[in-house]
Amino acid sequence: MDAYKKLKLEFKGVKSVIENYADGGNVANYLYGMENALINDDVESVLYLLNEICIWYQDNINDIHNDTYVYDMHEHDRNMSLLEGIKKDLDNYDFNKIFNEDNNKIKTQNIPKIFISHRSTDKKYGDALEKLIVGLGVKNEQLIYSSHPLHKIPLNENIYNYLRKNINQKVFVIILWSNDYLESPACLNEMGAAWVTQSDYINIYTPDFSFGNPKYHECAVDTRKMGAVLNGDTNCKASMIEFKDKILEMFNLTLDEQTWTYLLDQFIAEIK
Repeated sequence: MDAYKKLKLEFKGVKSVIENYADGGNVANYLYGMENALINDDVESVLYLLNEICIWYQDNINDIHNDTYVYDMHEHDRNMSLLEGIKKDLDNYDFNKIFNEDNNKIKTQNIPKIFISHRSTDKKYGDALEKLIVGLGVKNEQLIYSSHPLHKIPLNENIYNYLRKNINQKVFVIILWSNDYLESPACLNEMGAAWVTQSDYINIYTPDFSFGNPKYHECAVDTRKMGAVLNGDTNCKASMIEFKDKILEMFNLTLDEQTWTYLLDQFIAEIK
């Protein structure tokens, strides 16, 4: 059977077996990313993640065999053998089969999008960001923000399938960190997807965010990356100016100073 097609057919079962043994850590991000990459035929990510999952199995197979609570170790042996075989077959695979009509690039959309990854309890801050972003000239369909009717997940779409289809596009992810965000597996999965697909992102924090929370420092993304705390102070305003410049460049937009001053003043008033 075609190696790439075989990976697509087998991966759901592989993922289920691994998740029964390990439901967290980097391997969870690898599995989520692989599922997304296979849907979008993102070859570069598929090859990278396949290699990482194979390495994970090499590092953990002995522990799996010695764990008395693992009753499906033969399934793990099969997974490991299957993935390593597929990895070997894909070394010389003709990926032109899944290229687009121009045969120059893998199927993808080049329309940039912004994705606000947030907890619904932080809607106040998400709404303020949404109003600012739209005010800069970003179109409704270029923003994914599930707490707003104009940017929410389409009615007939499963939320995770929709995110998988969109996260591999040219997406700029806003991670709206809060203490509630760290308690949400769904939010952490979104953040993990941004890391796995190497999406560009910015860290934005609610004013009461606990930077000392161990869960924060265990996250996959670079938590040392500079971000903005939405407390309305001078540093916050300076960060939002940088944020504005990035959005304008990304979408090739222009904005007069008077309009920007109004938008920033409204934003600061709303987050306070």
